[in-house]
Amino acid sequence: MDARGYANRASMAVRTGQRWPLDLRAFAIILVFWASYLAAQILFRDSVREFIDPIETVFAGMKFHGDGARAVLLSESLGFWTAAVGILTARRWGLVLALFFMVEIVLSHLIFVIAYLNDRDASAQVRMAAIEGPSLVIVALYLWIRSKDLIFGRPGGA
Repeated sequence: MDARGYANRASMAVRTGQRWPLDLRAFAIILVFWASYLAAQILFRDSVREFIDPIETVFAGMKFHGDGARAVLLSESLGFWTAAVGILTARRWGLVLALFFMVEIVLSHLIFVIAYLNDRDASAQVRMAAIEGPSLVIVALYLWIRSKDLIFGRPGGA
């Protein structure tokens, strides 16, 4: 065990000195609910609704429809669930994965807004993505501020 209370730094092991902050654990629980919601979108869509309102999602600024959207939603759901389990079990890789997903979501929104800015058919989705953008940046920054000491350790060896 090193001076900061980590059992094995190379494997991103459990922090043994203290419990993680309550807000990070609450964030992990929100991730579990979000992953469940994404999985439910895949599992509980009926064929009539699929014909009228096909499933679509955005990943890395690109729109996906139908089976491609299902694959993207499934991978996002599994990723969010994995990050939540990592955070709830006090593993640093869970925080790293959550930060990775938050950065991906922020960049995906930005790329989508820029790519579809002049598309009149997608103007409602572009407007919503532009409205959601600042709040997503705030959540990503908050997660970074709260988790950087847990990921990298306290400065000055304290």
